[in-house]
Amino acid sequence: MGTKKKSGAYKIGRREFLHRSTLAGLAIAGGLPKVSWAVRGDQLHIRNYVDIASLDPPFTLSGADGIVGRAIFRNLLQFKTDGSWDTELDAAEYFEAVDDTHYAFRLKRGQMFSNGFGEMTADDVKFSYERVIDPDLNAINAPDMGTLSHVEIHDRYSGTIVLKSPYAAFVPIAAASYGILSREAVTSVGGRFSVRPPCCSGPYLFRDWQAKRKTVLERNPLWDGPEAAFAEIHVYAISDAKAAETAFEAGQLDCAEISVESVEPFQKDMPPDSNIEIHPSGRNFWLGMNQSNPALTDLRVRRAIQYAVDVEAVVEATWFGLARPAMGPIPRGMIGCRDRTLIPAKGDADKARSLLEEAGVELPLRLRLDVNSDSLELTAVQVIQWSLKKVGIHVDIHTQENSTFLSIGQEEYGDQWQDIQLFFQSFIGGADPYYSLVWFISDQIGQWNWERFSNEEFDRLNGQALATTDEAERDRMYQRMQDIMEESGCYRFISNGVMPQIVRNSVKPAFRPDGYAILHGFRPAKPVS
Repeated sequence: MGTKKKSGAYKIGRREFLHRSTLAGLAIAGGLPKVSWAVRGDQLHIRNYVDIASLDPPFTLSGADGIVGRAIFRNLLQFKTDGSWDTELDAAEYFEAVDDTHYAFRLKRGQMFSNGFGEMTADDVKFSYERVIDPDLNAINAPDMGTLSHVEIHDRYSGTIVLKSPYAAFVPIAAASYGILSREAVTSVGGRFSVRPPCCSGPYLFRDWQAKRKTVLERNPLWDGPEAAFAEIHVYAISDAKAAETAFEAGQLDCAEISVESVEPFQKDMPPDSNIEIHPSGRNFWLGMNQSNPALTDLRVRRAIQYAVDVEAVVEATWFGLARPAMGPIPRGMIGCRDRTLIPAKGDADKARSLLEEAGVELPLRLRLDVNSDSLELTAVQVIQWSLKKVGIHVDIHTQENSTFLSIGQEEYGDQWQDIQLFFQSFIGGADPYYSLVWFISDQIGQWNWERFSNEEFDRLNGQALATTDEAERDRMYQRMQDIMEESGCYRFISNGVMPQIVRNSVKPAFRPDGYAILHGFRPAKPVS
């Protein structure tokens, strides 16, 4: 560590060395700023876990796109910056459910699009919403709009959003990254764009994008809401957590998601004027079992695997005590989250052995476990392998590059799905429990339902939970759906993970409940001089 000798001479420590050498290369290669410690004037420098792929709302591909999109586009509603899933008005001065299929809105007056595209109107809302479901556009995010039918315009600023049938996930959609775009602006660029929007309407403007390096945003002079806190925000695409940690240590970033294994070392030797915040990730990690594979058709065998896996040990080893065992795919803090699992997190090895004996299984039972090459998930499956070995199940871990792994359960790529036995999978949910469970309905078999799990009650409840806006009823339905999943023996829920963030004390950050940054909510911790 850098320390001063009594003579006043300075001993170069690890962080100073990193700042002088390693980051000089990173700055050239990755677009990082060639500056020193702490907040740089009124600029914010933050890590994004991957580069943006599309800022056009119907075609956004990841949370990384949404992080930027929410800063440059207005929505009718937005999520609050208090770490909850509660919403508040954004572009709308009024938003109300008339009934289960009609939502009335009225825009605030004087909200201007950049680049001379004028004032935001109800027609722009109509264009933006109906564009997503236009079959000619073939938008990948069209399913998220659920039962949206059309938008009726009443006058320049007001209208009614009309659904074909009740769709309880609609309000989170209205607050997500489906920004209101200018009809004129989008038409002027041929009806579609990728990472360079023709105009913006949020507190920040899109200024520049350097592929695989960074996106630069700047304060929007036309913004009429609470003042944007920073003149510029530099969002760096750094997929490798260790590189991001190095950048932060050298003073190049104000905020960065770090790896779970780095939390304790940082806490023991914290970079100057910094702190770590541990946020839930909203991701669902689970061990899946393909019930159509001959080795796993017997429910007793699948139940034995559920009981054999010590989830507490998996979580402790994988997340270093920072995360908790999952109650199911739906994370804590969201309606539908259970307060218990049917099988204890600790498992029960004796129960597992008894089930295997009852099923007449000849031990050792040999099974294959597929997983992607992510180091965190590899740690998890190694502990699972250890748990299963204790009851006589020997697991062969098959590691694959992520894009290859994501295709193994997809029927469109061949019949390799038939060879799947066990697999470790994860995905990010959304702001509504629907997004955590829809992937397991019968219609998803051959796509994302690799367990080939099919249950009539589960499918029925999935539809009913979307068709009611009664939160207590939805909560009951989603809890029952997770019970059904667990009863099938196809799932051993592991964790919802965490997203550790290291932040300068000079910055007051803002995050969603799933750990994603809300850029417009970031503020200097004290006035910038």
